[in-house]
Amino acid sequence: MKKRIAYIVIVVCLLIAFGTTVTINWLYETFGHLSMDEIIFHLKVPMEGTNTDIIFTFLKECLWKVILPTIIISFALIYPMVKDIKFIKEIHTSERRRTTLTSICIAVLVLIISISKIVETTDIKEYIENQTHDSNFISKEYVRPEKTNIEFPEQKRNLIYIFLESMETTYYSTKDGGLSKGDLIPEISKLAKENTNFSDTDKLGGAYTLYGTTWTVGAMSAQTAGVPLKLSIDDNSMGEYSTFLDGAYSIGQVLENNGYTNYLLLGSDATFGGRRNLFKQHGNYEIWDFESAKEENKAQDQIWWGFTDDQLFEYAKEKISNLAEQEAPFNFTFLTADTHFPDGFLCKDCPNKWDEQYKNVISCSSKRVGDFVKWLQEQDFYDNTTIVITGDHLTMQANFFEPEEGQQYDKKVVNVIINPAIEAENTKRSYSTMDLYPTTLGALGAKIEGNRLALGTNLFSDEKTLIEKYGVEYVNNELKKVSRFYNNSILVK
Repeated sequence: MKKRIAYIVIVVCLLIAFGTTVTINWLYETFGHLSMDEIIFHLKVPMEGTNTDIIFTFLKECLWKVILPTIIISFALIYPMVKDIKFIKEIHTSERRRTTLTSICIAVLVLIISISKIVETTDIKEYIENQTHDSNFISKEYVRPEKTNIEFPEQKRNLIYIFLESMETTYYSTKDGGLSKGDLIPEISKLAKENTNFSDTDKLGGAYTLYGTTWTVGAMSAQTAGVPLKLSIDDNSMGEYSTFLDGAYSIGQVLENNGYTNYLLLGSDATFGGRRNLFKQHGNYEIWDFESAKEENKAQDQIWWGFTDDQLFEYAKEKISNLAEQEAPFNFTFLTADTHFPDGFLCKDCPNKWDEQYKNVISCSSKRVGDFVKWLQEQDFYDNTTIVITGDHLTMQANFFEPEEGQQYDKKVVNVIINPAIEAENTKRSYSTMDLYPTTLGALGAKIEGNRLALGTNLFSDEKTLIEKYGVEYVNNELKKVSRFYNNSILVK
């Protein structure tokens, strides 16, 4: 019986060691560097809506990397312990015990090395440390949108809000404020120069992505509700998938209460990652996604996450054209996906102008945006429509563009506002994606009491953002800490 327990201990230790190491490496290779808040979120939120292709890819690429070394090393460690082998039988009992103990110690050592490697690779150490520190920063700075007076003009403007997957400022040319020797996104650069672009330099810039806002669902929460998305290890408020940031009050709710109809278009399954709940529960959005596209026969070229951006933009044109015929003002929000890590997806109509696929995908995405904006500007409803173009988060291909040694460069997501109701007096601003919530409302001509909503500031006003008041490092560090107010008033209500 003791021997069997020893066998089990060895095999379990090795399975955990190789399983966790291989999984973390695969996740980082597939999705880029993941923060602990993102990992914990996806561990806690059900995987409904996940494309089965990615699951099969994981099993195909990773299972043998776990099973094979476990079998080989387990055999090597257990073999000397097998009692019915003749030469082992002749060994004194104390020697056999020593052999057993040595094998167990080796297995445990492999497990410890694996765990230490994971700790080194991830930010789990910092995460755990922050879980022991409570901060009142959010409670002090949070402005309740539902209790704030927001006045819209009599003639309400339509809103088209475009989330661009992983679209960051490094893609601009170096002369325009990026890190690219040649401009990867010339169409977006042109739009940023000709329209409203908030930047903390004299060149093109964008928004900081702070803690809890660095992946798509967190980014959407930040830009629509002005709050980060963060779950603690012991919190299970979203485990049943019944609520999503229950205490938050988003732009969708503000617009719905002011006569707007809200719509969301995605090229993937909206259920994945809680996006359906986020938008359904905060503005009652009508949602079109991969499933509805298939039903309407709009998803001809299907890839692992859903369908491609060339089809997505055409789908958007069709939907927007129909919405423009209704009397009520509309909010049409959509998210691209082709620029997702790793390497993106190069549609058949995308030119090969660069030496890397990812660069070509990024460049193609910019062209699609430029063509789409041109189409919008040709429509009868354009004069009464405001367009917001923004990256959701930084690229997960973390080393794609790096500043030169000694060069100070803060990566941000692109931001362009086209045809706002008002002109910004000062576009030189330091801000985060959470500031885009009240700023978007300001761009629609809404007057916001105090020019603050949630943790965001209206950039069209002279009110300071939290980053301008405290500095980006301080704000980020405070957001990492536990906030009882956030847990009890925003995460759940």
